[in-house]
Amino acid sequence: MEFRLLRSFLVVAEELNIGRAAKRLFIAQPPLSKQIQQLEEELGCQLFERIPKGLKLTPEGETLVIEARKVKLSLDNAVAAVSKSNLGSLGTLNIGFSGALPSVVLPELFLQTEKLYPNIDFQIHRKANSNLVLESVANGDIDAGVVLLPISTLGISQKLISRHRLIVALPKNHPLAHRPSISINELKNEHFITNHAYKGSVIREVFVSACRKAGFNPNIVKEADDTYSILILVAAGFGITLSLESLEYIQPSTINYIPLEESEHYVDLAIVWREGNPSILLKNALSTLSPITFSN
Repeated sequence: MEFRLLRSFLVVAEELNIGRAAKRLFIAQPPLSKQIQQLEEELGCQLFERIPKGLKLTPEGETLVIEARKVKLSLDNAVAAVSKSNLGSLGTLNIGFSGALPSVVLPELFLQTEKLYPNIDFQIHRKANSNLVLESVANGDIDAGVVLLPISTLGISQKLISRHRLIVALPKNHPLAHRPSISINELKNEHFITNHAYKGSVIREVFVSACRKAGFNPNIVKEADDTYSILILVAAGFGITLSLESLEYIQPSTINYIPLEESEHYVDLAIVWREGNPSILLKNALSTLSPITFSN
């Protein structure tokens, strides 16, 4: 059944007069009458009764009015949705992340975008590490990802969204746990817990580099898969770690987080996407994002 027949039927049903309906549809009366006849033949029933003052809907015609209006509304909604999608204001964006830090940053990023594009549906995908996030972005499995810098993957664009200084995470019973700040030099005899040394572990690389800059190689006694696991081990008293500011919400009852006196050690967090991605939706979302500041 052609939608134009239903559209013509609805106009005739509203006017109950072929002449007035034909004027609204900008067609002559005979073609309109033929359309109604064609619709009645397709449905196998009479939709209108001819009366002296015009037309009257039959019970079948009244039923069709209800259903045809539903069809028209669905089509109108579909047209509106396509229009919004074409303008980049409606659709789904798949965002990947790994680690604990994006759980602090992503809500703020979503809120920034929500103000201008409330119809964007964000779907988030947790990966084991940043390398897998970058791989998913590069091959198009996800639209964008949140990763720690630096990155070396070719064909990837990036936008800085936050900077996080290194901080010391200690068990509450540690001798240094109640200091207002700590110099990294004071940690040379400590037992450290950190990420596994897989390729691309940015936090581990920055941590080790900071220790070596201070004149010592860190004594790493345990390794773990992620920040949550590391901090559980710290809370249990197995050692200390260098974490990132804004993660102080993890294990706050059993861990004290102390700023480093050296402020030059930090990690940048960025949102990344595939170069040449044609998505207007992604472009609009990225345009709303401004860097988030966590440092005082």
